Amino acid sequence: MKILKFFGVVTILLSLQACIVKSIQPFYVSEAVSFEKSLLGKFTDNKQGEWEIMSFKEAFEKDNDDVKKYSKDDIEALKKYNQAYVVNQVKQGKEATFLVVPFKVYNDIFLDFTPIAFDDSDNNALVMQHLLKTHSVAKMNRLENNVIQLLWLDEKPISELFNKGQLKLKHESVGVDETLVLTATSNELYQFLQKFEKSDIEDKWKDSETYNLTPLGN
Repeated sequence: MKILKFFGVVTILLSLQACIVKSIQPFYVSEAVSFEKSLLGKFTDNKQGEWEIMSFKEAFEKDNDDVKKYSKDDIEALKKYNQAYVVNQVKQGKEATFLVVPFKVYNDIFLDFTPIAFDDSDNNALVMQHLLKTHSVAKMNRLENNVIQLLWLDEKPISELFNKGQLKLKHESVGVDETLVLTATSNELYQFLQKFEKSDIEDKWKDSETYNLTPLGN
């Protein structure tokens, strides 16, 4: 039966892939937001993908060249995301666009990712209406030769904390594959990241989905 095959495929995929932690609310608080100019530009990654990172303002003005036609919502968006980025990622001809907000946890830079558009040409319209655009969070490291490393917060260490009763953070297991989704407030999520950063958890970023972004021209 197809349904049995589906459950078998889900189990296999979950065992093979890193699963990033997803949240309903952003991981940052407004006072921690910190724009990083060095992130702007075009990059290639370690998974045969291409990235273009623009400021939200630049991307918005690129798509809306007539200031006189800005609506009230447009002006509010420009004000709200004036320190954010728009990130376009292309892999194997398929493009995805993210709203990305940079923020600091102590002296480390983190990025809150939310998908805002992606190539859905092969998906059923009804299926698309079931998909929720959640937040994820990545820690940023600077490597040699101006390479930027992004390490996504992974389910494994978080689930272990939940199972041991060492983490009290609102969450749900959603869908047939029981995806972990955090439902805590942004303040609670940010406080968690502060504690997670200071914790002595061994290899807490070991299983992270990892992208190394190399500036074009390097």
